[in-house]
Amino acid sequence: MKPLATLAASFVVAAATLTLPASAHAGGPPNDGGGGGGAPAAAPGHCSDADLTVTNGPIESANTLRRVVVSFKNTSSNQCMLAGYPDANLVTAAGGVLVHVENRPANAAHVLHLNPGDIANADVESSALDINGSGNPCPREGTLVVTAPGDSVSHELPVALPICHATISSVD
Repeated sequence: MKPLATLAASFVVAAATLTLPASAHAGGPPNDGGGGGGAPAAAPGHCSDADLTVTNGPIESANTLRRVVVSFKNTSSNQCMLAGYPDANLVTAAGGVLVHVENRPANAAHVLHLNPGDIANADVESSALDINGSGNPCPREGTLVVTAPGDSVSHELPVALPICHATISSVD
């Protein structure tokens, strides 16, 4: 019985000396509990165009789908937040909108806190075939123009996608 009591006491001492990191908090800034200890940590601001570099990967093909990953890199020296869906359009050479890229259904859009150098991604998928039942190839392609979630500055990317139908994911 004595070895069991010694073992239990060792666990209590070990647990008391461990320093555990604060748990992550979803849904808003941490609650300071009103018990002092300083001001609560400030929630990061929304990522603006000045905080981000927007780039794309190569076009990937799978049967009749075309897919491209769009990356949003935090190039600032501060943490910032991205949430939801980027805005995207396929446009003509003159900048006229051919197709507004629809949001792809999801259970929930993620809220991301990007530290300096972190990257969030979204992907755009488009169909190379007319989805209205004809089965014909898309007659035109459009240049991809993307705006980060919650921002107003558009970025024309060097990517041409079929314009028959396109969707975009939320940032992840």
